[in-house]
Amino acid sequence: MGLWESFKIALISIWNHKIRSLLTMLGIIIGVGAVIIIVAIGEGAKEKIKDELFSTDKNAIELYSEPIPPEDGEEEMDSYWEEPIITDQMLEELKSVQGVKSVVGTNQGWGTMMYGEKEGEMEITGVDDNYFSALHIQIVEGRAFSKRDSDTNRIAMIDTVARETFFKESEKAIGEIVDINGSPYKIVGVYESPIPEQYRWAENGEMLMPRTLVSLMFGSPEVANVSILAEDADTISETGMMAADKLTELVGSEDVMYTASSMAEFEEELDTYYGTMTLFIGGIAAISLLVGGIGVMNIMLVSVTERTSEIGLRKAIGASRGRILLQFLIEAVTLTSLGGLLGLGFAATVSFIISQATEFHAVISIPVVIIGIAFSAFIGIVFGIIPANKASKLNPIEALRYE
Repeated sequence: MGLWESFKIALISIWNHKIRSLLTMLGIIIGVGAVIIIVAIGEGAKEKIKDELFSTDKNAIELYSEPIPPEDGEEEMDSYWEEPIITDQMLEELKSVQGVKSVVGTNQGWGTMMYGEKEGEMEITGVDDNYFSALHIQIVEGRAFSKRDSDTNRIAMIDTVARETFFKESEKAIGEIVDINGSPYKIVGVYESPIPEQYRWAENGEMLMPRTLVSLMFGSPEVANVSILAEDADTISETGMMAADKLTELVGSEDVMYTASSMAEFEEELDTYYGTMTLFIGGIAAISLLVGGIGVMNIMLVSVTERTSEIGLRKAIGASRGRILLQFLIEAVTLTSLGGLLGLGFAATVSFIISQATEFHAVISIPVVIIGIAFSAFIGIVFGIIPANKASKLNPIEALRYE
């Protein structure tokens, strides 16, 4: 009797005891389904957070200054150091670094914005005209800044949150005059902020101004923060280090050096965190697979007892011990594999419902599906070997006389 015949006999046996087989597979179904669902939820939540935090700045690298450590290692580094002055010419030279796609220089401040009877604190970011194309800022109304805008033009742009906060009852915000720290400014554009609302500091929204204007308003450097965008995410670390070394060389400071920090580092940390949590919770869920395996072994022992006469007859007409062993192993593997497939269907259904009912999409991992079904088949082998071995060792004469 070949493998196909053994498989058909296994299916017939399972079908003839449908309720018993289903109850036996229940542990496998729940175990495989739970593992796939937990991993799918973890992957979906991780992808959602990554999209919210890193979608715009995935290839962005921030260059920040820190004191140069002493060579002898004995002197303590100063907790305060004077920030080097960064010029537009330095930003232009940074673009020549291999792998650098764009360079963005910004500065910041906070101000109180008033319009009519409404008032609120605003985070103000100073930018140049390159900022919008580099970070793919979407202009909703009006226009972005241009090279023609100078520090004498008191202009500003607000994000969609500020538009809703201050101009909800107005048909338009473009051209309106607002008061910021006691001075009038004209709104020239409304933009879609790249930062998700739940991760912003200013609840009233954000504002952009030409960085020369922000420098005059707050007495801050015209370029306080430098970020570069890498051409290739795969070489983002190397590009960041080369850009940091280049900026250190350009500022020529004896006390300060620049280093790079990219979103890729945070993304890796997030992957590690979610991977550990998913593995831990999935491991707990996988315990039900072991429970299901014990149930399979129990029901296969019962099956051997019920089919003792059949085993004796097959051995009497020439079936070898290996054939009997293989038959019951195939039946156990078929039982657990069917449980794994039903668990996959259960997981797919639950994942679909979760995706429809929540804000994130549960992502079913193909490798996890393959591992889950393969593991369920492996459980069939492990827990089926004892019943199969028992069946193969039956004495044909005693088995035929068994009632």
